This record gives sequence, structure tokens and C-alpha cells, in this order.
Amino acid sequence: MLLRTGAMHMVAVEQSRQCLRRWQATFAATLADVPDARRRVRSALQQWGCQEGEVDDVVSICSELVANAIRHGSRPHDCVDLTLRQDSWSVRVEVVDRRPDLLLPPAPATQDESGRGLTIVTALADRVGTTTTSTTKTVWARLALTTDRTRNPS
Repeated sequence: MLLRTGAMHMVAVEQSRQCLRRWQATFAATLADVPDARRRVRSALQQWGCQEGEVDDVVSICSELVANAIRHGSRPHDCVDLTLRQDSWSVRVEVVDRRPDLLLPPAPATQDESGRGLTIVTALADRVGTTTTSTTKTVWARLALTTDRTRNPS
């Protein structure tokens, strides 16, 4: 179930799924680390045997969510955690920042040259949502895979 409140505030509830593969990394909350996050995510997904189109979509989602966490959910010296979880039919991307208030970037005006990251994420992903604790916010996106991953997971 995906509930939208306001322009870009999202809340979703999902049932947990059996995780076949998991990858996690922590990055300094600087935009200079976004290309490294993209490279590392691409490598992990290729090792998992994901198809190139799926890899490209997940890398784009990760890039946008990590950049948003850095721009809108981090202070100097913070870090951003990025986790990929693959189940038998999807990959879930989770990006954790240290701002538990559900502040997501505002929707961009037509003439704005940036600010469309969450629009890109929602267009690529099958589900998108946020969760919070008292100290963190997680923005997540789930992308369905085109093949069944229950066979021979590595």
C-alpha cells in the first residue's frame, strides 16, 4: 500500500520478504561520493547476475536517493547508508540519512533545472516509501526483476 500526502511525502507499508542477497555500504554525506556509490552498486548488481536494464534502473534510483539524502537529509560530517536487498523477484534500495523528520525535497517548479530526483525514482520503481526512527530516515524503493532469482542464488 502506498499513501501519498502532500507533494512528495510518501508512506508505505510492505510485508517483509526473504532476502536472497544483501549489499551495504556507508558513504560520507558529500556529493563527491555519489559516483562511487553508483560504481559500487553497479558492480554488486552485475555480480548478482541482474540484467543490464535492471542494473541501470537500480543505479539511477540509488544515485537519486543518495544525492537527496546528502542534499536534504544530512549535516556536515554525517554519513549515508545504502543497502540493496534482493529477494526472488525484486531489488529493494534503502538509503538512510540522519534526519528523521520526514522532510523530502519539494516538487520542482516547471522552470527549475533540478529537483526531479524523486520523480525519476517513482517512475522507475514499483514501490517507494519512507520509514523513520527517532534518529534516522530511510527512503526506499523496490524494483521488480524480470526473472525469478530463487534459482541458484549466489
